[in-house]
Amino acid sequence: MTVFISHSFADQAVFDNVTDWLDLRGVPYWKPAEIKAGASLRGQLRDAIGSCSVCVFIATHNSVKSSWCGAELGAFWGADIPVIVYMADSSLPDEALPPILQSDAWEGRLSRIASRAAELDADRSAKDAVSPGDKITSMTVEQLEKIIAGAVSLVQAGGGRGVPVAGQATSPDTVAEDAAKRILRAADATSHFSQEPHDTWCRRILWADDRPDNNTHIRDAFESLGLAFDLALSTNEAVERLRRSRYGAIISDMARPEGPREGYRLLDTVRASDSATPFFIYSRSKAPEHVQEAVDHGAQGVTNSAYELVDMVSHVLSLADSTST
Repeated sequence: MTVFISHSFADQAVFDNVTDWLDLRGVPYWKPAEIKAGASLRGQLRDAIGSCSVCVFIATHNSVKSSWCGAELGAFWGADIPVIVYMADSSLPDEALPPILQSDAWEGRLSRIASRAAELDADRSAKDAVSPGDKITSMTVEQLEKIIAGAVSLVQAGGGRGVPVAGQATSPDTVAEDAAKRILRAADATSHFSQEPHDTWCRRILWADDRPDNNTHIRDAFESLGLAFDLALSTNEAVERLRRSRYGAIISDMARPEGPREGYRLLDTVRASDSATPFFIYSRSKAPEHVQEAVDHGAQGVTNSAYELVDMVSHVLSLADSTST
């Protein structure tokens, strides 16, 4: 087991000071220099976090604004892995820390940081040695990697197609934490689905949009939960897919080359023979009159926010019974 040092790459000198003290204490840590050129940075960070038992967060004005640091901290927090906060910048106010760290112990001395990291690492290793078959945390490494990937993807998806919804984080130091929490909730909500082949329909979503590349990051976030997608570029293609396959949910944009109300046309077609499959409209407008019109047509939700879409879809899927026919 090793220590992961969450920091901004702009704070290299501080990072070097921390690693010097860890070296003095004989505490192993993951080295960013091990990142391989040409390979996925996100994937390599997932692997690194999954192998670490303690996180040291170097708190500076740079790191509290970093979405990468926020996603890393959210992953450690969600897996209940200890985080040690090193207040490296004396001008940084306590309230500038991400909220998930504001109740944690902070240190301003590198000697204490190194010693505490050694203690926590030894404690985790001892527990693992006593029960080799037990999980180190409530999550497996594979689950942790998926949570990290989902949170990073949701941060990259940003606010979605319109203004942020009420209650959605907007400041740099909280947006990544918000994404991590939403992915954790969504993962918990969808965890009951069976992995048996005959039940895969409830994990598959049909997404109708003539510009699917605009939704790459939000689909990545959903896929981190074990969901999969079939894409349709037109209403007719979506209808044809629905004739051949069953889906756990349907997501559609509104305007497509065929017309400005294609989302409703698809929804009406679905509801003519299927009143059960959840249908969501992901479009630019969330005006009250448009929301009401969509509900009148039979939609379960309307949003222009990637964050809210994750919440709505995962909630509806959490109520589904994968054994139903």
